[in-house]
Amino acid sequence: MTRSPCPGAVFPCPCPCPPSSSSLLFLLLFLLLPALAVAQDAPAPPPPPPPVAAGAEEAGWVDVAARAFPAVVKVYGAGGFQGVPAYGTGVVVDERGFVLTAWSIALRTDALRVVTHDGRRLAATIWRADPGLGAALLRVTPPADARLAALPLGDSARLRAGDGVLALGNPFGVIYGDERPAALAGVVSRVGPLRRGGVDVVRLPERLEQVIVTDVPTNPGMQGGPLLARDGAFVGLVGRLVESRATNTIVNYAVPTAALAELVRAGLAAERAEPEPARPPAPPPPPARPDLGLRLLRVHLARSPMPYVEAVVAGSPAARAGLLADDLIVRVGGRTTRTCRDVDEALAGQPADATAVALVVKRGEVCLDLSLPLPPPQAPAGGGR
Repeated sequence: MTRSPCPGAVFPCPCPCPPSSSSLLFLLLFLLLPALAVAQDAPAPPPPPPPVAAGAEEAGWVDVAARAFPAVVKVYGAGGFQGVPAYGTGVVVDERGFVLTAWSIALRTDALRVVTHDGRRLAATIWRADPGLGAALLRVTPPADARLAALPLGDSARLRAGDGVLALGNPFGVIYGDERPAALAGVVSRVGPLRRGGVDVVRLPERLEQVIVTDVPTNPGMQGGPLLARDGAFVGLVGRLVESRATNTIVNYAVPTAALAELVRAGLAAERAEPEPARPPAPPPPPARPDLGLRLLRVHLARSPMPYVEAVVAGSPAARAGLLADDLIVRVGGRTTRTCRDVDEALAGQPADATAVALVVKRGEVCLDLSLPLPPPQAPAGGGR
């Protein structure tokens, strides 16, 4: 028997008739009403968080750089030879026109110029120079219609490994006029001496015992710029790259202001320029050993070449040791030798009473232990090794 549909029914009837669209609508509303009521009573969701602003550290560095920019200058001298750039950076340390910068032979020119933060080009002279510290004090005549901003030396003794620092400079000489210098942030890795010997350091100023090692890249042109602490204090002068012969690594360093204080104090108090530092009389040369008969393969390169033996003089100490042409000297007296200069220094550093020095040479694919006889030193009379 067929039943007719039950129109208008809200709930399903026992009959097998299909529900009407109105019935489905009423059923859906009946089920959703409680959920809608709860949703209306629920609190509004919190507003989305504001956009993330620059961190306090980044904002702090911006302020530090902005305060120091007026005292940072660009330095231009004579260069472009032997890998020495003709440009660098300097810091005005006294408003009377004293500029502290890194020492370089490029400063020895009558065309020495300083460009201030506002693009003024001023002639400069070397007022004091200390190559042993890697620093120089320049003097310029301040412009009559402007006052030079100065950045006095701060306290570098407070620096510790892990402290944040900011370096300002003119990397690769890309800044010519009133553009702001580059600002590079980094971290102090070490404050103290760099070991000499086990980690043989080259191009480190000879009297610089304490250095600030950082991870700030000291690209050409950055030398002479200020190294700033988090509060903006001038704590170091960016130096040139330091290279380790033992590990073939390059280290970024700065000269602590504590080491520069006397140079600046004496320069500010001086009444005339002293571009060349007073040098003590050279000591007499030490006695030298006779020719060892060892001829290394030397070529004119920017770096000292690897210590390959080019020739051995017959009957010489090198011949008695068993050295042959094309041998590669890898150790002298326990010191690893990677260049001809390393061999020269290792042999020259042997004690005067030493009668022989141990060598390790590579001949083909084999390493050999040899003993090089050392004749007694004699009064220097020239001659090669």
